[in-house]
Amino acid sequence: MSPFRKTGEPMISVVIPSYNRRDGMLALLGDLQQQEGIAFEIIVVDDGSPDDSVEAIRREFPGVKVLVNTRNSGPAVTRNRGIREAKGELIVGFDSDVTIPDPLLLAKVEARFTVSGVAGLALHILKADGKSEDVDRWWHPLPIAGFADRSFLTTYFSGTAYAFRKDAVAAAGLYPELLYMHYEEVELAWRVLDDGGEILYCPDLVAVHHANPVSRRNQVEVFLKPRNQILLAASCLPLVDALGYVLPRTGYQFIRACSGGHLRDFLSAMGSAVKLFPRQWSLRRPLRRETLGLIRERRNPDNASFFSSFRRKAN
Repeated sequence: MSPFRKTGEPMISVVIPSYNRRDGMLALLGDLQQQEGIAFEIIVVDDGSPDDSVEAIRREFPGVKVLVNTRNSGPAVTRNRGIREAKGELIVGFDSDVTIPDPLLLAKVEARFTVSGVAGLALHILKADGKSEDVDRWWHPLPIAGFADRSFLTTYFSGTAYAFRKDAVAAAGLYPELLYMHYEEVELAWRVLDDGGEILYCPDLVAVHHANPVSRRNQVEVFLKPRNQILLAASCLPLVDALGYVLPRTGYQFIRACSGGHLRDFLSAMGSAVKLFPRQWSLRRPLRRETLGLIRERRNPDNASFFSSFRRKAN
């Protein structure tokens, strides 16, 4: 029997999008092969890699289900395809450039979902040395200094390493595919909160992130970030809130583009936002006022206690 398919139906489906990361993917699959104490399956969705990732995975890990996109479609589409194929009640997602040092990680993930109200988990992401915080992936409402080692209810998760109940993700509409990549996690997290679910940051559930040159960082900063901020606001926020969200951020991105010599890229991003805006507006589902208030409330360190937050909701 494959080490990836324990006895019985899988409780967890591990979904991994991959693009041109053969060695990183093989390292991650090697770590997952050592996981104990839980039934799980692994689904790798290759996003049209030009390298030999698919052949290598099928050769070295024949128990892994490999799906291949016919063209490069981006992380949102790729993750959604894996989630739709998943048989498990829980979705655990990793990017293909992480490693998992704890052989009981998946079993611990399952245990966290026994807490009522938890729809998702944000895992603790460290840099390649296994000690330093991956600051670039800390978009949580509380500061990383003082909270990286504390459990709290959050409004965000990183697609680098996370877990969700499959039914919660499906009800929230999966990842917003029009965004391609960047801010797709933000919208999905907001949708889960809007449906009444909670996302718990778990400092003891650790994934180690290995910086990869295929991360398309420059494309994200100069094009996708300014564009997707506008599309996110159009989809999720009431008009006044959307303007308050977009205007200062777009102004800041414009100044950065001018000072960094990326004005043409910024203008291209604005043009793309205008082009996609009608489609995004047609998908518009503004968040409830209660959800917007919750997102603001979570920025207050006094509200950081996981259990006290649940007590307030119960009263």
